[in-house]
Amino acid sequence: MNFDLYGFGPALAAGALMTVKLALTALCLGLVLGLAGALVKTSPYKPLQWLGGAYSTIVRGIPELLWVLLIYFGTVNLMRELGTLLGNPELELIAFAAGVIALGLCFGAYATEVFRGAILAIPKGHREAG
Repeated sequence: MNFDLYGFGPALAAGALMTVKLALTALCLGLVLGLAGALVKTSPYKPLQWLGGAYSTIVRGIPELLWVLLIYFGTVNLMRELGTLLGNPELELIAFAAGVIALGLCFGAYATEVFRGAILAIPKGHREAG
């Protein structure tokens, strides 16, 4: 058995490590966005409920790959203008950050519905006791 995989072993190991890093970082961002979205959707204020509903509906309706492409390629001019304002015209969004933002945004939209369901499942008496 050839464990070197014909010279591609280190590249595959590095790719697997990068995938784990990306997944865990996007998970952290998605959980924060999901909890915030659930709190907004269960808010007593109608504009906040509308905002949370729009976030989860729009983000869940667009495929994740499209979000990755929109964030990575769609922010080129925005980052260039921001870099010009900050005195660094070569400012750009790295691929890892674009992936984390896109996947965290998508996971956050799904987590919003999970957290919202969990919040609504708590009986009113338990909420008041807590």
